[in-house]
Amino acid sequence: MKHYVDSMAGSPVNPVQMSLLMRVYYLRNATMQTLAQHMETDRTTTTRNVDVLVRDGFLEIGEGKDRRQRLVRLTERGHEALEVSIPKWRKAQDELKNALGDELWNNILREARTLIELGGIACDRTAQAA
Repeated sequence: MKHYVDSMAGSPVNPVQMSLLMRVYYLRNATMQTLAQHMETDRTTTTRNVDVLVRDGFLEIGEGKDRRQRLVRLTERGHEALEVSIPKWRKAQDELKNALGDELWNNILREARTLIELGGIACDRTAQAA
């Protein structure tokens, strides 16, 4: 993670914030619940992270179908932050991939996907037991 933080120096957002902005960009008008699921975090953590980005002008919250539903979307400043940050992220990613080599890189990605899937299963089982 330090590699990404260092590589993104001068960006308006940090790597975690950029990841959240990217999810909002692709999901377009996502609810907090949907965003939390896609971020693989609980809703409270997602809300806290979104609130910081709203405060800093990168995201805005709108109403959904009813007042209880909050929709998250990028502001113009959020789009600009991605334009600045994505090239730095890609450069960091390429450097890491080159340092590790294709085989190790692909193994890490495969194992990370497995861990995410197992985490989802564990979360589902915990929710069912409650």
